[in-house]
Amino acid sequence: MRIKLSLIAALILFSCVSPGSQEAPPKSNAQPAPKPQPIPFSHQQHSKFVAECGFCHEMPAPGEDMTYPEAEKCMTCHSTIATESPAIMKLAEYAKNHQPVPWVQIYALPDFVYFSHQTHIKKGKVACEECHGPVAEREVITREKDISMKGCVGCHTRMHAHVTCNTCHNPQP
Repeated sequence: MRIKLSLIAALILFSCVSPGSQEAPPKSNAQPAPKPQPIPFSHQQHSKFVAECGFCHEMPAPGEDMTYPEAEKCMTCHSTIATESPAIMKLAEYAKNHQPVPWVQIYALPDFVYFSHQTHIKKGKVACEECHGPVAEREVITREKDISMKGCVGCHTRMHAHVTCNTCHNPQP
C-alpha cells in the first residue's frame, strides 16, 4: 500500500512540473565578451583624429567588402606617436615585414549570404553604425547589433528595401 501511495504521489508531482510548464530562464542583456585582438585598438581614441570609417576601412571594387587598414597606413601616424608602446612596436613589426595584422573579425555573415557594403552605403545611404553599432564610442568592439536574417529583414522592412529571398541569397554580378 505504501508503494502505491508513493507512486501516486510521484505521478502527481511529475504531472504538475512538466517540462512544458517550466519558465525559460530570463535572457541576458549583457554584451558578449570582447574577442581578444592581436593589438589593443580603441576606436574611441582614433575616431578623434579620423572622421570617417572609410579612411581606415577602405572599400575596394566591386564594393562588397570593407578592409582592415594595412599596418603601414597605421604607421603614418605611429612612426612618431606612442612609438615606445609595446602594441605600437608590434604594429611596427607587422609593417616592417609587410604583413597584415591578424585582426579577429567581429561581424561575419555566412557564405551563402550576399552582402554589398557599396549598395548599403552608397545606394541605401545606411550609416556604418546601423549595422555595427556606435563603434566610435567604443574602446573595445563587440558584436552588439543583430545581423541575423531577422535583423536584416527588419531593417529592410523599415527602410522599404527589397525583402525577397534572392536579394541576399543569390550571387550578384
